[in-house]
Amino acid sequence: MTARTAATGVPAEDAPDAGFTMMEMLVAMALFAALGSVLIGFAMGSSRVADDVRESSNVVGEARLAVERMSRELRQAAELSCALVDGGKVVSLTVGVDFDGDGTVEDDPADPERLTYTWKPSTKELTLSGGGSTVQVLAGGVVAADIRLRSSAWIHDGADGTTPDGTTTWQELDKSSIGNKNGAPDGAELALIDLVSVELLVRDGDSQRRFTVQADMRNRGVTA
Repeated sequence: MTARTAATGVPAEDAPDAGFTMMEMLVAMALFAALGSVLIGFAMGSSRVADDVRESSNVVGEARLAVERMSRELRQAAELSCALVDGGKVVSLTVGVDFDGDGTVEDDPADPERLTYTWKPSTKELTLSGGGSTVQVLAGGVVAADIRLRSSAWIHDGADGTTPDGTTTWQELDKSSIGNKNGAPDGAELALIDLVSVELLVRDGDSQRRFTVQADMRNRGVTA
């Protein structure tokens, strides 16, 4: 004899399922928890990658703007008035740029035309000074800066005892017949400098990038 439910008279084996068992609920919860953890981890990882890409883009963009500005100002410079050396390397460079085209380089605080780029190895800062104020060219991330001064006066190439290589450096000018041999580019030596290169090593996340400026100072001597 087939057993039937009391309410409907339907055979007990054909009665609808009353619901999930406790074991089924626990298994389902565990699966949902595992899936949720994977999705959360994926979302957090994507967010970190997006932040890293954004930070890298900011650093690279800022460095490119900095080298483009330096390149433009060095090419437009009418004078190279000062270069300071620390440990045998140039760490500061002062140029005059006649931005308003009036024939003179002015020190107007509102619109300075005499600019000084300075690399501070101890604090890893590259700064720009002019008109009595100083600002950082790059907010951060600069690992090293290499400023090099060269001259087209090839006759002095090798004057410092090195083998002539077709490039006249400020060190060779300093040791030449027109130099004062004081270990710094100044006076008659500085007057012969017409090529400036600046190389910046910038930290980009876990890697480093090099940005190079090489400017021919073709406007030197154009203004009074």
